[in-house]
Amino acid sequence: MVLETIKTEGLALLSYVVGDDDAGICAVIDPRRDAQVYVDVARENNVRITHILETHIHADFVSGSRELSELTGAKIYGGKSSDYSFDVKQLEEGDEFELGQLKFKVLHTPGHTPEHISFLVSGGKGASEPWGIFTGDTLFAGEVGRPDLIGGGTEKKLARQLYHTLHEKILKVGDQVELYPAHGEGSPCGGNIGDRDSSTVGYERLNSKKLQAKSEDEFVKAVLKDLPPAPFYYSRMKKVNAEGPRVLKCLPVVQPLSAKDFAAEMKKKNRLVLDTREIEAFGGAHIEGSLNIALRKEFPIWSGWMLKPEVELLLVLPDQEYLDSAVRHLLRVGYDNIAGYLRQGMRGWMEAGMPFRKLPQMSVHELKEVVVDEKRDGLQVLDVRREDELKQGKIPKAQHIFAAFLPEQLDKLDRNRAVATYCGSGYRASIAASVLERNGFKEVFNIPGSMKAWKNAEFPVEEAEEQQDV
Repeated sequence: MVLETIKTEGLALLSYVVGDDDAGICAVIDPRRDAQVYVDVARENNVRITHILETHIHADFVSGSRELSELTGAKIYGGKSSDYSFDVKQLEEGDEFELGQLKFKVLHTPGHTPEHISFLVSGGKGASEPWGIFTGDTLFAGEVGRPDLIGGGTEKKLARQLYHTLHEKILKVGDQVELYPAHGEGSPCGGNIGDRDSSTVGYERLNSKKLQAKSEDEFVKAVLKDLPPAPFYYSRMKKVNAEGPRVLKCLPVVQPLSAKDFAAEMKKKNRLVLDTREIEAFGGAHIEGSLNIALRKEFPIWSGWMLKPEVELLLVLPDQEYLDSAVRHLLRVGYDNIAGYLRQGMRGWMEAGMPFRKLPQMSVHELKEVVVDEKRDGLQVLDVRREDELKQGKIPKAQHIFAAFLPEQLDKLDRNRAVATYCGSGYRASIAASVLERNGFKEVFNIPGSMKAWKNAEFPVEEAEEQQDV
């Protein structure tokens, strides 16, 4: 038997290659857009991809089903939905199919989305009973799927459907059945997904907090009160995946640009300079008007939060070797329009005599002198964490605006006063600081280490007020 998990960093996506190596065939479940990896895994296992299985219409990444179908000729299968605008074999409750000795049974598992399905698998040598269930975004390790991504006031209805799905279908397949979800820790598709990639139905029955709810109403309340903000790009991704993502066939070639050509491109309409270097490097020197989203595992989700779909991106990289990683991350969340990258990076830009800006870094010790020791007046301290993080305490006198909401709430800050931004560790603070600078704030500071450094320095923490601006 073939069973391999393909992890996609940044999106915390878990997709699967599962099949019968004796029969020489396999299926791919919930593939990502840069789909060559599945072809490579199939080739390594000497099997052919015949089925592409989608558990639902995804909202957090561009599906690779059409891309993979183009590469392999395999048919695409998904849940029953009138939203699909391309060729999908739509499956319903109780449908079954075989891949050699493996038997797949379809369960309609609505709640995260109306069309969501899960695949209960049995068969293989010594495995006549079901041994695995691929649950998509219905049930994760330690968490359940979120029911609020459709919008339009459907949240409670979907949460109630999710309750019945979990208790009347998923939890009845057998405690011994292995659970294979579509996401791991770090995905916003669940409120607080655990740090294990897989689990068992029995373990989740006994240990998942949401599954301990004593009634449907209690479950709905628990699920809806725990949700982090949904990234802005989710609604756009859902539409893209329903209509059918554009088939690329290969990764696009992104051209290197000299400093002079890069500067010329910057003047064109809808161009945005995206600086993917670390926050300290960005602070030391950057191109005026650039947005800083460092190329860490959070990069694709924060790109989805902060980038408008119509922009054409000009990349500043830590080094040329990071180009492939940056392009893949951006493609996975639907940003195909990359106009080029800065050849030789910021070194080349400065050696060409081009102007640059600095974004000062303020240590937590310097910040303490302002907010606790009161050695300076006029500094606005801005907390850009999520509201649930804010409840754990904040730096005294800090104002709160979640980083993703900042571009729409700039009027809550005084442009004539200096601003210092902080988050959990400094990553989102640098994003926020670059947003402020792009929008004309003249004196902006980032706080490296942010709340983590503040607490480790044992500086005082203020309890957040009950009502906060988000």
